[in-house]
Amino acid sequence: MQNENFSAPEETPGGYNFGTFAGVYTPALLTILGLVMFMRTNFVLGNAGLFQTLLILLVGSSITLATGFSISAIATNTDVGGGGAYYLISRVLGPAFGTSIGLTLFVSQSLAIPFNILGATEAIIDGWPVLRPYFPLVNVALGAILFFFVWKGADWAIRAQFFIMAVLGVSVIVFLAGPLGNFSLENLRANWGPLDTVHSLIPCFAIFFPAVTGIMAGVNMSGDLRDPHRSIPRGTFYALGTAVVLYLIQIIIAAGCFNRQDMIAYPYVLLTKNALFGLGFMVLAGVLAATLSTALGWMLGAPRVLQSLGVDNVLPGIGFFRAGAGPRNEPRRAIILVAVIVLPILIWSGMIGRNASDTESSPITVMSELVSLFFLFTYAIINLAAFVESLGANPSFRPRFRFFHWGIAAYGTAACVLAAFLIDLELSIVAFLVILGLYIWLRYRNLTMAYGDARRGFVYSRIYSLLHQYARLPLHPKNWRPTIAVLSGEPEERSMLMEYALLFSQRRGIVSLIQIVISDDPHNIGERRTPQLRRLRRLARERQWPVFPTVVIAPEFDSALRIILQSHSLDPIRPNIVMMGWPRRAERVVPFFTHLQTIVGDFHRNAIVLANERSSARPQRYDGGTIDIWWQTPEGGSLMTILAYLVQLDRDWRKSVLRIFLPMNREKVRRIRQVLDAARIEAEIVGLDEEVRLRRVLPKYSSGAELVFIEFPDYNTTDVRRQLVTHELLKRDLAGLPPCFLVVSNGEADLLA
Repeated sequence: MQNENFSAPEETPGGYNFGTFAGVYTPALLTILGLVMFMRTNFVLGNAGLFQTLLILLVGSSITLATGFSISAIATNTDVGGGGAYYLISRVLGPAFGTSIGLTLFVSQSLAIPFNILGATEAIIDGWPVLRPYFPLVNVALGAILFFFVWKGADWAIRAQFFIMAVLGVSVIVFLAGPLGNFSLENLRANWGPLDTVHSLIPCFAIFFPAVTGIMAGVNMSGDLRDPHRSIPRGTFYALGTAVVLYLIQIIIAAGCFNRQDMIAYPYVLLTKNALFGLGFMVLAGVLAATLSTALGWMLGAPRVLQSLGVDNVLPGIGFFRAGAGPRNEPRRAIILVAVIVLPILIWSGMIGRNASDTESSPITVMSELVSLFFLFTYAIINLAAFVESLGANPSFRPRFRFFHWGIAAYGTAACVLAAFLIDLELSIVAFLVILGLYIWLRYRNLTMAYGDARRGFVYSRIYSLLHQYARLPLHPKNWRPTIAVLSGEPEERSMLMEYALLFSQRRGIVSLIQIVISDDPHNIGERRTPQLRRLRRLARERQWPVFPTVVIAPEFDSALRIILQSHSLDPIRPNIVMMGWPRRAERVVPFFTHLQTIVGDFHRNAIVLANERSSARPQRYDGGTIDIWWQTPEGGSLMTILAYLVQLDRDWRKSVLRIFLPMNREKVRRIRQVLDAARIEAEIVGLDEEVRLRRVLPKYSSGAELVFIEFPDYNTTDVRRQLVTHELLKRDLAGLPPCFLVVSNGEADLLA
């Protein structure tokens, strides 16, 4: 599990530097061998029978084993700080996910504390029934004793756990060996199947599952371990393996020795009455040791999770809990909060326990379901984190733990979620919505932390896979989307061009902002390009443009354009629309027409030109108005109408009306109406005298429009004089009009697709 060639890690500043046995194995094993072993295993066995109890043990331990694999992979792939599972998850899935599950982990561990204290109290009451009226008082007193040990420091708690482990070991031997004289195959067969009244294993699974959740107790000590990369995997698997073997032995012995009805009615008392050499008091000592040590483990862990959240300072006010006391950085502020949470639950459960008459009405049974649900969701997210790390295939994912596969994490995630929803659908939905709400809120707060995470790698791997899949799919006009490359020399001066490109795309296509820098100097292009690109990215971030910026340095615009058209793509995704502004100077007119011919003719792309840039402004919110389309050919008309329709999807343009202008030809008008009807687009059609020249009627009809699309067939002329005349006429005729876009289509966009 550990590569011995790596140098020993430095000691954790402010931590206790526990080893594997003291820091992970002991708290994890004592937490697993807790309340359920003494107080509920017989109850589950009596109801479910031997075979199905073994099945519950197999499923529960497999979920925990999968989570152990996931924890080990993550813990051996990154620096491990305080906070246990929260620290590991946040460094993989990011601060929003990590914080939402960190809070869930804190709550689940805080709830597990009174759950186990209840077990100790119930054992005391069963031994001395005269104390039942004092159930709440005993509950609170035991909680106060644990609070004292935790307040004194983790070293006190760990030393106490060594004594507890010794007591627990003797107790387990006493209650396992005691009834062996009564073992019979006949009793084993009688207990093989479930009760006739048991129709589902889910309630039994919910009661038993907390038995195998204890591995978190060891992980929670991550900030106090000398070598967490070695200790967490080893301690976790050794503790889980030891516990599963002991549970397996216990279940088989109980099934062969005890009567089913007695196991249901007196699950704990059976252990004391059948203790080896009549040492029933040792069973009581064992159950107290097991339950209180488990509660102690969670009481050590929960404050450290909260302290780690405070160190990251991910929520308003939570930084208050980052401060630690003494040279070992004890999280005493967090300990006080845990005590505040636990105390009312102890009083409430004590009131219920005082009046409980049987096992099923016990507060332990009531709380076990809630504790199981919170741990299942915590485990699900841990497995999800490992799944993301592995499937993301970041080269940085190099765990020293070599026995991990993403399939294990996938199973763990699915099994946890399925088990949670089977246990209690309504409560699981509530828990899921709470975690999801926290995540969405934290994403909305746009948390950014100094540490890295694996989300980018996961997204990269999905992009890689999907791009190859996308490339193999047949190209069809039905899937056409506007993928726009906006060409600009100075983006700050032509920002409206960018705004309109985003308006046309409506987040249904990819927009690239390409700044062209003209320079004859061929040296150090990379060094000169970097600050320009950084400035362009900053501009996009400040203006909140969801675009992909890039910079091209070339000796002239013509060569830059050819570079862009040839190389700016990640096949099969490449720009299908090139968008630019109308030339401002007469000397750029001839090159401009050449560029259009290169874009449409040589590279078969669509072109959109903002023809009257100086009179245009950023797109504003309108309560009405029109979007005018001057239709000349089916290809150009289809592209312009699709772009106009996309503009209408914007919430600020929903009330706008499409108007299509075309020569008054009844057959043509009828055909266009049929096309619009088939395309499910509503538009007004305005017929014009076929002899009327476009530039003469354009100001008359479209001066009050909000946006104008004009098909531009004249782009293809090679007559220099005609190019110059067209430039001057359009410059003059469109000067006072709303934003007018000249459109040249390559025929890919089809309204009837």
